[in-house]
Amino acid sequence: MPLTRKSLLALALNLFWLAGLVWLVIRAVRRSQSRWSRWVCEAVFFLLWLPPLDFCRRFLLDISPGQLLRFFKQPLGILALLVLLVCFTWKHRWFARAAAVATAIMSPLAFINLVGIALAIRGLEHPSHQITDPPLAPLSPVREGQARVVWIIFDEADQRLGFEQRPANLQMPEFDRFVHESLYATNAYPPGTNTLESLPGLTTGQRILMASIKNARELELTLADTGKVVLWEDLPSVFDSARALGVNTALVGWHHPYDRVLGRSLNYCSWYPFTEYELVRGPTVGGAMLNQLGCLALEFHLRGVFAGICRASLADSLALVTNSTYGLVFLHLPPPHTPGVFNAATGRFTVLDLTAVQGYFGNLALADRALRTLRKAMEASGQWDRTWVILSADHSWRDSRRYDGQRDHRIPFLIKAPGANQPAIYSPEVNTVVTKDLVLSILRGGVTNQQQAIVWLDAHPAPRLPPPASSANK
Repeated sequence: MPLTRKSLLALALNLFWLAGLVWLVIRAVRRSQSRWSRWVCEAVFFLLWLPPLDFCRRFLLDISPGQLLRFFKQPLGILALLVLLVCFTWKHRWFARAAAVATAIMSPLAFINLVGIALAIRGLEHPSHQITDPPLAPLSPVREGQARVVWIIFDEADQRLGFEQRPANLQMPEFDRFVHESLYATNAYPPGTNTLESLPGLTTGQRILMASIKNARELELTLADTGKVVLWEDLPSVFDSARALGVNTALVGWHHPYDRVLGRSLNYCSWYPFTEYELVRGPTVGGAMLNQLGCLALEFHLRGVFAGICRASLADSLALVTNSTYGLVFLHLPPPHTPGVFNAATGRFTVLDLTAVQGYFGNLALADRALRTLRKAMEASGQWDRTWVILSADHSWRDSRRYDGQRDHRIPFLIKAPGANQPAIYSPEVNTVVTKDLVLSILRGGVTNQQQAIVWLDAHPAPRLPPPASSANK
């Protein structure tokens, strides 16, 4: 999202009203004769340092909530917590004074922020690259008998742990049902190692060695086959080719600003930002103020925002998969990517602090539920048996070693042809970078059934990239 005057104004308003509230409370406590009210005020003042300390814990020290929770479950952690509580109860005034001194030392930063906000609002300083979204392409008439493809990417879905070695207590009936009516490639690998590389690779049919963000609109890509450095928007995409065939295209996604890069060849586009980048901004002053206040409880707020993205992206997707106007629908959906926001046992969203392992498997159940919702909607609209459905992922679970010490780079890759199908296992190695060309062959009418899809895959081998020594989160 662009940094707008509304988000900046919201920040200034929050700074002023929170400072005013603290000032009024301090004045009231100074007039009060109650020792209890003074003790509570000093405790609250000391606790106000927890949000900035939590920010340092997450973004500077890279300590996860699970690591912190495990420390405080150990005898040493429990002892440290008890000692801190006793010392605060005994010397609460000293702790409050220490917090006051630290606040006074840091206070000039508030004035610097206010000056920066004022300059940006007045237009004297531009804090971010100016963003302009290209207009979307107009709809074309739908041709009689035109093939239709719904291509679903579940972010970070893992072939081994989602299908082959799934925990016994994790039920994924919708994925299992899909396997039994699809061409199921058991040795599929993504075109890149992270979301940043894989999605450009999938949409352009190019293996991406490396990707780097140039600005708010441009992503710079290093092609694995030639070493050439290009911009994502300069590469022909599957949507460009589909539009050239007269096929209407639609996309729902997250993380990438898809309309800025691919908008010229899309008839519909909605996308949601990567959660940690957009926790404090909003389209309105009130919305931005609420998001900024939510960051005081960072982990809970982050999970709440991510859960909202999961719900909204699925709702957008339902309107597309049931609409035969769109011949190519591309869905890049967030689950099972972390943070964990779904409790598989209760079947409900949660903002409680799930561990990385619990969160991932809970989000796998959320992905299964999303697939069920999409299928039922397509069946009700008569589109399920008329549509090719391709289900895959952009990369496997990067933190799988936390679960069982193993990392497998394989991802799911399933292809359901229109009509009734028998299950078919495809065991040769596949790089899903070929999906772009497969989709175009389907749209052109060159591939019309499951058996032809198998023959096509045999004729289009693509080597996979070697697994990297280490991979960043995105």
